[in-house]
Formats: sequence, structure tokens, C-alpha cells
Amino acid sequence: MRYTLLTFFLILGCGLFAQTIPGRVINRNTKEPLAYAEIQTDNGAQILTNIDGSFELRLENEVDSIKVSYVGFKTLNIQVSKDTRYLQVGMTPVYEQLETVLISDGRDPAVVLIEKAIKNREQNDPEKVLNGFKYRSYSKFIIDNEFGNIEMTADSTSASIQTIINEGRAYLSEKVSEHYYTKRKGRKEQVLGLQTAGFKEPVYNVLAMQLHPLSLYKRNYKLYKTEYAGPLANNALKNYEYKILDTTATERPAFMVYFKPKRERVVAGLEGILYLDTTSLAIQKAKAQLLGAIKLEVDHNYEYYPDKGLWFPSQQTTKIRPGSGGKEIAVFGGTIKVGAVQQKKGVLNTIFGTEEISRNLYLNSVTQIYDTDLDYKGEIENPGAEIDVDENVTTKDSEFWESNRKIDYSQRDEATKRKVDSLILAGDVERKIQIKKAMASGSYPIKFWDVDLSKVFKFNNYEGIRLGFGGRTNDRLSDNFNLNGYSTYGFKDEVLKYGIGTQIYLNKKNGTNLNFTFSRDIKETASFHYLKGQNTFSILEPRFVNINFFYNYKKYATSLEHRITPKLDTELQLAREEIWQTKEYSFLNAGTEYEDYDLASLTLSFLWRPFSRFLNTPESNILLEKNFPQFTGQIEQSFSTLGGDFNFTRIGLKAEHEINRLDRSRTEFILEGNIGIGDLPLTHAFHANPNNPTREGVLRRFSVAGRNSFETMFFNEFFSERQASLHIRHQLRPFLISDSFQPELVFISRYAIGDFDNQSKHQNISFNTLNHGYSEAGLELNKIFAGFGLGTAYRYGAYHLAGFKDNFAFKFTLQLQL
Repeated sequence: MRYTLLTFFLILGCGLFAQTIPGRVINRNTKEPLAYAEIQTDNGAQILTNIDGSFELRLENEVDSIKVSYVGFKTLNIQVSKDTRYLQVGMTPVYEQLETVLISDGRDPAVVLIEKAIKNREQNDPEKVLNGFKYRSYSKFIIDNEFGNIEMTADSTSASIQTIINEGRAYLSEKVSEHYYTKRKGRKEQVLGLQTAGFKEPVYNVLAMQLHPLSLYKRNYKLYKTEYAGPLANNALKNYEYKILDTTATERPAFMVYFKPKRERVVAGLEGILYLDTTSLAIQKAKAQLLGAIKLEVDHNYEYYPDKGLWFPSQQTTKIRPGSGGKEIAVFGGTIKVGAVQQKKGVLNTIFGTEEISRNLYLNSVTQIYDTDLDYKGEIENPGAEIDVDENVTTKDSEFWESNRKIDYSQRDEATKRKVDSLILAGDVERKIQIKKAMASGSYPIKFWDVDLSKVFKFNNYEGIRLGFGGRTNDRLSDNFNLNGYSTYGFKDEVLKYGIGTQIYLNKKNGTNLNFTFSRDIKETASFHYLKGQNTFSILEPRFVNINFFYNYKKYATSLEHRITPKLDTELQLAREEIWQTKEYSFLNAGTEYEDYDLASLTLSFLWRPFSRFLNTPESNILLEKNFPQFTGQIEQSFSTLGGDFNFTRIGLKAEHEINRLDRSRTEFILEGNIGIGDLPLTHAFHANPNNPTREGVLRRFSVAGRNSFETMFFNEFFSERQASLHIRHQLRPFLISDSFQPELVFISRYAIGDFDNQSKHQNISFNTLNHGYSEAGLELNKIFAGFGLGTAYRYGAYHLAGFKDNFAFKFTLQLQL
């Protein structure tokens, strides 16, 4: 009886719903697809073809008449019946211009129109015109099955049909936000409500997906971590071709302008259509698409505000479907594979099931803007974080959601929520996300303990193989503190190193932590480590392998970390160190020769990232997007009192900047300065990050290149009490040889200058200074195979060596990320 009832409802559904007919519009002569051809039906409905000429036509009657038109082609009138299974329309070109846009000087009318639209951009962009504005948005984010999208009628009660509907959808999230903008403070999003089906705790990664960029007026159009050339940017005519298709017959008519990338292999671009107001040339509506590894569709809708003479965004829809393969879309720590090539399993495979099902997934996200205030004059609280999350964001009641849902929330959505709840619980997906996040920071969680992967294995010339174990407790043990420690053993020096400590979370939201640590280990002589701004975990530390000049230390330290703003992070540390040498070195100070000595120091360190984007949650501050420049600084004062032997000051300041271009070329700058004042032993002087082993023969010095090290400078060759260095890397756009082979050519230039006041204080060691300025130039060809590449560098200038080969360094390069 159940199957009979199911069959009855399915047959009934086929009769009740309108027939959808797929089709394609092409050039009859060349067989090429016609993008954004206009199709009109008897009932006044209008659709546009996709960039591949495809369309889906809904017929309400047994037979309908449609009109197909396209600029430069003869308009066709066609009768279509419900018996039609597929409709291919071939259009015949007629070479004539649109009378409404004829330009007297004979220039391409589309080019003239876009030039005017670019000039008018300042008076049409809300961020340029308005001093401030505010609005609310409701977003619904869905991951669905392409072929499981069965619509449910209001009176459907069949349990069998409900089961089919449940199987069709895989993920659902809702968000309500308040958005603010002022010219002085910029943008701010306050998240008021967030529901992520299946997760007890909020999945904050979803908030950073950037599936709804507000403006098409910007230079770059950023959509989910990929930047595309803006269709109305200053250089738009260099990146796009334009064609005027028609004008709309609306209260405020608009030019329909088709745009298509000019340099697809150089600059990422979208293909689409702009509806430009015939009076102001502002965007009324826009549609953009991308076909290839993925099928991407984005629709922008704007609402007109007569009192402001301004079009303001009202709705945006983004849909991403499987393409021909190769590209992934990451969602809250996992990946959705939209394409069959190079299939990789991610966290969401547990939700989505088999690879065959995953290929049919599509991602759909809709944002509706409402309660718009274009005269906002208020202040923006906590402007350092671009997205701020309310503390009770996940506890909103049904009344809140019902009043703020501006997009239909169907019975199928509710069924999806229940289904995903059970799937995520059964698949322990939250645990898998926890593992992926921990791995990204260099650790692996095992129950209550996060194993520090950097402590497991290392190698250097002094210790040989260094094996160990370390890590820290996680929130499974306590939400208020962690215990941390490590132990490692060097098989060459046969010494056990270890450390232990605790971190007490005083205030998670602003990163206020109290730390207590003790460690017994070795450290590279003349190294300078910033407490803040350390690089993220890397699989390989190239320089560490060849270091052979270390000193031993025991260190007792306590520190206080505090995030003053999301963009400014600080740490203040009080420490006492006992130091002894691994080589014959002594420091002559005030008539006394020191091989072993004690230091008492106070250190203040900061990391300032003024242009990066942050998400501020009740528990933490999350970096959404790392933008440049950024600055790291540190001042350390060592006292001859409090049990210390020397009185000195060390200061370091580093500025980093990156210029990333749409053609995927990149230029990086690192400028760093260090200064030491007072009784400075060599252990606490400075080196310039040398990375050239001291061996005879250029091939015997073959090693792995670092990111900001001097590849031709020998270890222990130069030391400074004051120094400055500049690293410049310019990477050309990748050579697009194939989808899997895209090597990158990099030009490198490095400079360093330094000085040392009294070298004679440092006994049993000889070294040079950098007072004449050190220069090297390099070349790298990266990503030749599996992240590996080759590089070379040449030493020139004041410290050029007599032997020609001695000035060269040849290197492996390795660019892998965990």
C-alpha cells in the first residue's frame, strides 16, 4: 500500500507542476553558443541563456509561444509544447547596430558606455556617496543534491515522499546580521543569529566564506577566496570585452551590457551581464557566471532609493555546481569537491556519503537585505574586527527566526535540519573539524592532548637526529587553562631537552592569558625570536638543518598576553636564564671573562596587522584574511640586577608587505632592523639569517632554500650589534603548461648592512661585520614537481669572494603547506 501511495503522489506531482524544458541557443552558422540571449514567453516571463547558451524553460500551458532575441541576430518566434524534450534554437546573424546607442565617432558603443559608467562610479557606489549606512541581512546557505531536488507541496503528508526529500539535501545554515558602514571606520558586520544544522557550537568558518560581496564597483570582485577582475574597475576595458544587448522597458530603463573576459589565461574574470541605468549608469542588476572546473552563478539585485538617487543592493544569490573537475570549495574545515578530477576526501564526505553523490552536490547561498538606513550617523563599536558575533548568537528562539526570515523556510529545510543533526552526530564530524583545525596549527589532538608535531622529529649538525614528544592539553581537560610540555633527545650531543608550563585563560575573547614556563634546551647563537608574529607551523625548517652554533640555556619565564584590539596583539614577559656554551666562546666584560652567565630580562612584543580582516567571537579572535603591510616589534631589557650579569637592550622591528595581482603574480617585501645597546654577549647579538653550509664545493653546499634567508652567506660568517636587512621577491605569473604543471619563476634580491663596536670582547671566535653592505641576487623556479623546485643565488658587491664558484649557492625549494 505504501509503494502504491508513493507512486500515486509522484504521478500526481508530475501533472500538477509546470513542465521544464532544457535547451540551448546557438549561432546557426558557427554553432557557437549565444550567451544571455533573451527568451520571452506568452505570459510575459523573461529568461536569459547562460554563458554556454543553455536555458531551462517552464511551460504553464500545453503549447506556448516564445520569442528569442539577441543583438545582431534575427528574432525568432517559436511554438513549444510540453511534448518537447529538448529545444535547440539556431539564430541567424544580421549585421546591424542598435539605433538607440549609435555613436557619431564610430567607436564601439559598448566601450563608450563602459567608459562613462567607470567615470560615474564615484557617484553610484554607496560607499563613496554616503557618509554612512546600516542594514540587516538574512542569509540561507544550502548544500544540496543536484538530482535530489524534489519540491514538496503544502499538503504532502506521505512519509515515503518525506524520506525522498530528506535524502536530497545535505547541509543547511542560516544567519541574521546587522551591517554598518561609515567613511571613517569602514565596514562592520554584527552577527545576531546563527544556526548551523548538526553542530552544537557555531561553525564560524561559514561566516568568512565571502559568498556575497556587496559591491561590483571595486577594482577586484572577491568571491570565496578567489579574486576576479571587477567589470567596472579602472582597468576593466583591459580585462573585458563588452557588448550592448538591449535596453529594458521598465520605469527606469537600463542598458543590458554583456561582458566577457579578454585575458582568461592571465587574469581571472567572470562572464555576465550588467543592467546599467540609462540615466546614471548605476548598476540596477547583474548576473555573472563561470564555467569550467566549477559552474558558478551569481545574481545581484538592487533597489532604487529616489530621495538619494541611488541604487542599493537588495539581494544576492550564489550557486556553485560541479564542473569538469579540478577545483575544491572548502566549508568549515572540510572540502566539497565540485568536480571528479583529483578527488580528495574531506570532513564533509561523512555527511555527503559516496563520491558519486558528492559529484552531484551544489552549493546555494541567498542573502536578502532589509531594514536599510542610508542616513546612518551612529558609531561602530569594536571597529578592529570586521565581523563581530554576539554571545547569544546560537540561542535565538523561533520568534526571532520567524521575524527575520526574509526567504521561505520550507518543510524541506526543517527536514534537512533534523537529518543533518543525526548525520553529523553519527559521523563525529565535529571531532574531525577539531582535528583539521589543530593540524593547521601544527598539532594533532589525541583525546585531551594536542600533540605538537614540530617536536616529533628534527635534524641539525649539532644534535644530529632530534626525536621527541610534546604538546598541550585542550578544552576536553579544561576550558580555563592548559598544561603544556615537551621532551626531546639529540642522538649526536646525547643530551635530553625538555620544557613544562601552563597557560591560564583570563579572558578568551580578548586573548588575555597568563603563562608560566620552564625549559632546558639549546638556541642558535645571535638569533632573535619575536614572542609575537612567529610564522605558522611548517613541515620543514630549512635553516635548522645546517645550524651548528648553539648555546645551552635554562629559562624560567612568566608572561601576560593581551589583545588590545583584534589587530594589535601584545605580550609582556619576565624571564631569568642560565646560559652556558656548546663551543669555546667567552665574553670579556669589565675585565671579567664569562663563559657561563645569567640573564634577567623584561620583554615587550607586539604584532600589528592594521589591514587584515578579523572575526571576533565570544571565545576568540579569528584571522579571516591576512592583508599587508603588517608589523612585528619587540624590545628586550636585560638587567644587571635581579640576578643578571649584564645590562643591555635589544630592539627588533619587522615590516612585511605583499602585493598580490589578479594575474597571480606577487611581490613580497620584508624590511627588518635590529639594534643592541650595552653589554651584549655574542649569544644575544644578531645574524642576518645565513643559509649556506661551510663546505668546500658548491655542490656539497646544496641544501633547501629558506623564505627570508641569505642563501650565499655562510653560517657564523657575520655578526652584528646593529643591522638592517631587506628581502624582495617578485614572482611572475605561473606558466600555465597544464592543469597540474604550473611552475613559478621568482626573482630575488637581498641586502643587509650592520656594524659591531668591539669584536675583541668576544674570545675564541673570529667573524666579519656587515658594515660595507652585503648583497645577493637569486632566481627560483618553484613547483616543478610536488611542491619541489630549484633555485640559485649569487653573492656580489663588497663581500664578493675571490673564487667565482664560492659566490654561488644552488638550492632545492619546497613549498608545501600542512
